[in-house]
Amino acid sequence: MSRLRQCAILVGGSGSRLGSLTRDMPKPMLPVAGRPFLQHLIDKAHRHGFGSILLLAGFRADIIEAYVASLQPEDHHGLEIAISVETAPLGTAGALAQAREKLDETFLLVNGDTWFDFDWAALSTSREWPATLALRQIPLADRYETIVLEGESVTAFQPRGLAPTLPGLINGGAYRLQRSIIPTAIAPSSLENDILPGLCRTGQLGGQVFEGDFIDIGVPESFAEAQGLLASRA
Repeated sequence: MSRLRQCAILVGGSGSRLGSLTRDMPKPMLPVAGRPFLQHLIDKAHRHGFGSILLLAGFRADIIEAYVASLQPEDHHGLEIAISVETAPLGTAGALAQAREKLDETFLLVNGDTWFDFDWAALSTSREWPATLALRQIPLADRYETIVLEGESVTAFQPRGLAPTLPGLINGGAYRLQRSIIPTAIAPSSLENDILPGLCRTGQLGGQVFEGDFIDIGVPESFAEAQGLLASRA
């Protein structure tokens, strides 16, 4: 299985659950441990051997563009960084469709508001699925949709709250994707709701479980937790 070169990062979210923090700021640009959260993701892509980054921007894309333009060599690490900007909200799959011509044949996609501390380059199962999810086992899965994994095959998505007091496998916000699954028509659509369930139903969705710290900075308590976690890794 080929090693991935390109990392695409979803940076278009407005972060409504964080209130005034994101009223005029994309979530990935919020300061975490003294730097924009996006910078931690850029550093991680570099550490894991990626050669290029594609930022999928939307809400306040001008802030993302200005930040990338200001990066010094010690911040961009020599990575090629390109930006695709939505002209209107398109959702995750719509943003990928708009950027389709800029995507490698197989690439890594990560959420711009999630920290999952595993080696991104290790997301590689025994076969090349059209899409492969990085999964995390958590002790209390009440906040999340959970995932049923049989071997390397994702066989079902279970709604949030189905087993609120039990552990479960959740989507860790990192995906190994083939460009062929991305829509060719640019229209609002969701990777999670419109594409992955169909792949699951037809036996074309893989999954791999990783350990490592997992934080979604999109809620206030997790955003506060991320400050200490990433400060300890600086």
